[in-house]
Amino acid sequence: MKELSIYVLVQEFYALEAISAMLFVNNHNNFEPMKHSHSRWYRDFNTFRDEYIRRFANAIFDYTVLVVAGELRHCTSKASHYIYGYYNGECERNDVYNDCKGYNPRDVLAAGIRMFDTAFVEWGRAFGGDKWYQIAKAGLLKDKVSDCIFVDHCVDLSHNNSVYFDKSAGIFYLDSRSHYKNFLDFKRSCEPQTLIQERQGYQFSSLLKRAFTLNIIEEQTIDIQIFPTQTETETRLLAYQPIAWGDKRLPLNESNIMVQPNFSHTSNRCKHDREYARCA
Repeated sequence: MKELSIYVLVQEFYALEAISAMLFVNNHNNFEPMKHSHSRWYRDFNTFRDEYIRRFANAIFDYTVLVVAGELRHCTSKASHYIYGYYNGECERNDVYNDCKGYNPRDVLAAGIRMFDTAFVEWGRAFGGDKWYQIAKAGLLKDKVSDCIFVDHCVDLSHNNSVYFDKSAGIFYLDSRSHYKNFLDFKRSCEPQTLIQERQGYQFSSLLKRAFTLNIIEEQTIDIQIFPTQTETETRLLAYQPIAWGDKRLPLNESNIMVQPNFSHTSNRCKHDREYARCA
């Protein structure tokens, strides 16, 4: 499957939530829930919204497990402790993405909770640590909170160097870090209707046009634009099939967590600074 634009998905996710808010708490609508045509539209809208969010949450969960597995491989070279028998930092990230699918996914996230906890494991600069602890913790929220809350929480996460969704992992791609971050800042304080003035996918746009025709939403408040990228991303998300994770267990008993004898937080930081200086 082609990778999904995380920016397009996040924008459409919040546009869907904006519609939900506008129907009941905003003055830009004429929604009459007891009217048959309005009721049918509302049913169709919620069916689409629920499916969209369910698939998005599944994709984010899979992505989270993959990237946590990828970051854990750095334990052998960038942390004070490592998991005996797990991948080491010499493994390519993409190799870990492919191979780790045999594990129980919640074991991988639990390993992240244990190994990224700075109260127990010291990490070199720009690797692991609290940011990744929060990411692993977020992954374990799946099925404990609603999919909507899960998505809303995860899209704001970041790792040590950048936006959380810049790791690819074969699921998402990030067009522009600045556009993504600017949108997240914008959606925190804007009026709901402003979130649906950008580009939309085909199915969402069709629902909006029906809402205009039925006078559920005031048409002049929204400028719909349909672009191929948005439509393709929406279509691929709605066809997303979750990873068929295995049941291989990742032992996390203390006897399997080994001390890294050559680890030095200071030397790791200095090495990182030298590498960064060469790349700058």
